[in-house]
Amino acid sequence: MTPAAVGIDGCSGGWVVAAWAPGTAPKLFTLERLEALAGTLAAKGLKPRRQLIDMPIGLPLAGPRPVDLQAQAALGAARASIFITPPRPVLDALNFEEAQRLARETLGQGLSLQAWNLVPKIRAVDRFLRRAQPAPPSLEEAHPELAFQRLNAGQGGAPLPSKKTAEGAAARAALLEALGLPCAATLTQPLTCEGRRVALDDRLDALVLAYLASLPERALERLGSGDVDPLGLPMTLLAPKTPA
Repeated sequence: MTPAAVGIDGCSGGWVVAAWAPGTAPKLFTLERLEALAGTLAAKGLKPRRQLIDMPIGLPLAGPRPVDLQAQAALGAARASIFITPPRPVLDALNFEEAQRLARETLGQGLSLQAWNLVPKIRAVDRFLRRAQPAPPSLEEAHPELAFQRLNAGQGGAPLPSKKTAEGAAARAALLEALGLPCAATLTQPLTCEGRRVALDDRLDALVLAYLASLPERALERLGSGDVDPLGLPMTLLAPKTPA
């Protein structure tokens, strides 16, 4: 089995996974369910050294997570790319209207439609990790845009354009190439999940998390270090250290 750094991002239909053993080309594949992750990696001859996912893990009963506020502050002008995580009671909502009511009761503010659309994915991650307790979580939380911004700053690059633009996607792919992750050929290959095309920005997000997962501990910062939710799940987020 070859050790690989793993990055996971939500996509339409499921999850997109980047697995990278430095010195090789990264592998991109999709999953309908996270429960298939370990078996799929093993079938590819890979064993994870670290697995990072762009999805909240620890969930408060009320109020915002301190780590979300810390990450927003770290992103500055790009802070809107980080949503305030819905408190755990919102996961029980059956529809957007109920989620709004629960969010106002537990968070003190309503929930955006974009945040509501993430709830099924948050619920899936929470279910996956709670089934594995009391073992330490096999997934750690990270945020692709924060990773990209800090890695780019470390390379002395100009501010990155929006990842939704062709210019922004190209800049992020070039950054990964410059950092030693050869992704150009991988990104030209079509990728679908449950019959739906996986967007380029989702693939890039998974790839940057795989790169982040490959870094030594000394190159990483853990935002929200020590915070856990009432069920013992960490409310922390891994990011590259800020360039000196």
